[in-house]
Amino acid sequence: MKKQKQWIAIYTRPKWEKKVNHFLLQQGIECFCPLIKTKRQWADRKKIVEIPLFPSYVFAEADQLQQYHVEQIAGVVGIVHHCGKPATVTKEEISRIKSLLQADYQDLESVSFDQVSAGDRIKVKAGVLSDWQGEVIMVKGKSVVMVLEQFNCALIAKVDVSQKNLLPA
Repeated sequence: MKKQKQWIAIYTRPKWEKKVNHFLLQQGIECFCPLIKTKRQWADRKKIVEIPLFPSYVFAEADQLQQYHVEQIAGVVGIVHHCGKPATVTKEEISRIKSLLQADYQDLESVSFDQVSAGDRIKVKAGVLSDWQGEVIMVKGKSVVMVLEQFNCALIAKVDVSQKNLLPA
């Protein structure tokens, strides 16, 4: 008897999300690679491009046999596991993500909490405080509260946690 299909999270090589999504579709496996539109600037032009909402992740609805085939696809690092079993995502969660994308929010992004934590020394690489260094006091949502030592006193600044604005000091 075939096991029921479930939505699973697939971890891909960096920048391979769209390719893995294409390969899954070629094999007849229902999949979902949430993409957001963002403006990118090069030296000579600006362009709106689609990038993955969850870098290095694609979702697929697969049974046990299909999961074996998923792991054989080029660009797939593996299926995300939790407690020794493939981590499942509910249909409702997939629908919620699709709804968010259809609403076309301008500032939609996912932020990993692994990027920054209290006690880290970081350097701001963009914005008004560009090139300033300091210590992270706390991470609050998508913002970082940090102490900047350039003034010979404590100056607390809230800085966006996204990779675009922070570098390890």
